[in-house]
Amino acid sequence: MSDDARLQPGIHHRTGEKPPAAYRALLLDVAPAATPMAVREALATLYHVPTELARDKELHDGLAALVGYGRRLFDDSVHDPPLTRAARPDHLAYLDQRHNAFPPFRWARTPAANRGESDVVIQLTGPHDASVSCGVAELVAAVTEQGLPLEAVAVFAAFGRPDGRGWLGFHDGVSNLEASRRPAAIVSSGDPRWLAGGTTMALLRLAIDLRTWRGLTRAEQELLVGRDRDTGAPLVGLDADGTPLSRPSRDPETDRLAFADPPETTVPAIERSHVHRANQSRASPDAPAALRIFRQGYDYLETTESGPLVTGLNFVSFQADLATIVHLLHAPGWLGDVNFGGEPDEAPAFIALADGGLYVVPPHDDPFPGAGLFG
Repeated sequence: MSDDARLQPGIHHRTGEKPPAAYRALLLDVAPAATPMAVREALATLYHVPTELARDKELHDGLAALVGYGRRLFDDSVHDPPLTRAARPDHLAYLDQRHNAFPPFRWARTPAANRGESDVVIQLTGPHDASVSCGVAELVAAVTEQGLPLEAVAVFAAFGRPDGRGWLGFHDGVSNLEASRRPAAIVSSGDPRWLAGGTTMALLRLAIDLRTWRGLTRAEQELLVGRDRDTGAPLVGLDADGTPLSRPSRDPETDRLAFADPPETTVPAIERSHVHRANQSRASPDAPAALRIFRQGYDYLETTESGPLVTGLNFVSFQADLATIVHLLHAPGWLGDVNFGGEPDEAPAFIALADGGLYVVPPHDDPFPGAGLFG
């Protein structure tokens, strides 16, 4: 059995797989006074819903469901009776609502408004919005119509662009590990034991201030990212005028794999770029100091009560241990002292944390992933 054989679908990490175009995250809380057995039965019912939907190949071909559990599920001060006696992973914690949860990101709104923490998250990915939207509607209908002891508290909708780019205008996800190296970074070795063969997920909703970003010159943008905006090629130096120079590209599409890991550099301005800060170690992905994650990005567009549009990114990462993403976003020199890239105290800040939560994603189980948590 391969190292990743027990991972849930919806991670899209294997050779030839790409994250589908449509994304939904349905966040659920357990009803007050619900017993562990009642929750177990309710989640078994819900997990059957996307399985049945997937039988409709015309609408739901490619629909994938993933189930994760947040810090709240393990909180006995919230749930009476307690929902689980399983050991809680060390870094499965609430995001700090009084101060910045991660040093680079301020909260985009009042922290109490964070909708990203829940007992359960069900992630749906699919080829188009119709499939994942119908999937969420059927899941919520099952909760209400069958009187399940669960409450839908938020739905996060997002999308992927067919050109592989994001709101910043650059190719997104180029620096992800090649497929053969991903299991070492993704699959939990089993701390605690019930998580062995599963993984962990960070779901961070990042609001992007496009006005600030688009006020930068192309050269400034490329130095913050560390890549050529058109080709995705990594920067390799600066010319006499300080204009970024990138590795030559013959075919941007076929060259993207070759561009995944930027070459080491001695140019300070390039060393401070986002791609170099996020990948400072060329060690094996399973080396603790490597801090490698497998990230997926899904853009979103929302309106607020005051009216203006909010552009943002669903930053969804999978890693063997949540300590990896926590350290990556806290360590100075990595991403702990800048908002995105560049020099500390000098680089522009254009990203804020709108919502977020950390989750554990158990391996396959019967009748649903994580069933053993409920006894």
